[in-house]
Amino acid sequence: MFNKKFLIVFGVTSLVALAVLFLIGLSEDDTPALPPPSPVKKISVYVSGQVKNISVVELEDTGDLRFVDAVNKAGGLTEFADTEAVNLAETLSDGQHIHIPTKEIFLQQNIAAQSSSDLVNINTADAERLATLKGIGLALAQRIIDYREQNGAFKSIDEIKNVRGIGEKKFAAFKDKITI
Repeated sequence: MFNKKFLIVFGVTSLVALAVLFLIGLSEDDTPALPPPSPVKKISVYVSGQVKNISVVELEDTGDLRFVDAVNKAGGLTEFADTEAVNLAETLSDGQHIHIPTKEIFLQQNIAAQSSSDLVNINTADAERLATLKGIGLALAQRIIDYREQNGAFKSIDEIKNVRGIGEKKFAAFKDKITI
C-alpha cells in the first residue's frame, strides 16, 4: 500500500510539473525573432572646385543620390561655378570625385587681366604681388591686405593712402602701377 500511495503521489506530482512546464512553454512568444535592422549604408564622395566647402562628404545611400546632393552637402556652389560643364542630375556612387569647374568666361577674364597688364589690383593681389610695387615691402603689403579685409574693397586707388605707412610720396611712386 505504501508503494501504491507513493506511486499515485509521484504520478500526480509529475503530471502537475509537466502541466506547469507545458503552460510556461505556451506563454513564451513563439513568433520568430526578426532580423536586426540592417545598418544604414553610406557613401563618401569627394567634392572639389567651385563649391563653398571642398571636402569629402558622407551621404546616406538611398539608392537615388545625385551630384546635386553631394554639392549641397559641400555647402553649395560658388558664384564662379560652371554648372553647364557638370551634369548635376548624374547618379552618385561610393568613392566618386565630383569637380565643379570655374566658368570659362571668368577664367579668360582673369588670365587676360593678368597677362595683358602689369597693373596690380589692390583689391585682389596677395602680399607678394603687392610687394612688387615701388616702396611696398611685405609688412606694408600685409597692412594693405588687413585694411582691405577690415574695410572691404578699395573704391578708388586714392583710398590706399588710408593705409598706415602710405603717404602722398609713396602713393605717387606706384599710383600708375595699381588698379581696382
